[in-house]
Amino acid sequence: MTNTRAVFRRADSGLTLVELMVVVVIIGILATIAIPNLMEAQDKAKNANVISSANALVANIQIASVDTGGIIPESGYEVEELGSTKKLLNPFTKEQVDLIDGIVDPDQDFPGTLGYEPNVTLARPFRSGIDAEPEVEPMIGGFVITGLGIIRGEPGIVVALDNG
Repeated sequence: MTNTRAVFRRADSGLTLVELMVVVVIIGILATIAIPNLMEAQDKAKNANVISSANALVANIQIASVDTGGIIPESGYEVEELGSTKKLLNPFTKEQVDLIDGIVDPDQDFPGTLGYEPNVTLARPFRSGIDAEPEVEPMIGGFVITGLGIIRGEPGIVVALDNG
């Protein structure tokens, strides 16, 4: 008796179309999970760099004010004249940071920008993502540094430091 059914044999090498499609779908799912997490990690790293630049700028201004007899600079221009921003890099552009007068504005300034406000201090601690902007109050000899980074993919103030 002969067997009339055809015997289908799978090739010894290579993938079937179904196996290939399953692999492509799995890679697509993994990519949709991994890419947003990677972008968020990059933003956090750049924000950490903005925070470290702001801390360094506070320290540089304090050192410069000691050298000038305790007189703090009256503007961002004077801070730059003292050389306090020379080695600070914007993590987003890889160029020297832009230092502006006043508190950085997410609608006008670019990420990585630092702001200098003389003769003020923070009225209360600034909480990024919760407070709209730092609240300051007058204080002779004080200053506030603000740094602009990325919060949840949008520009926002990530740090506000005073010299106290």
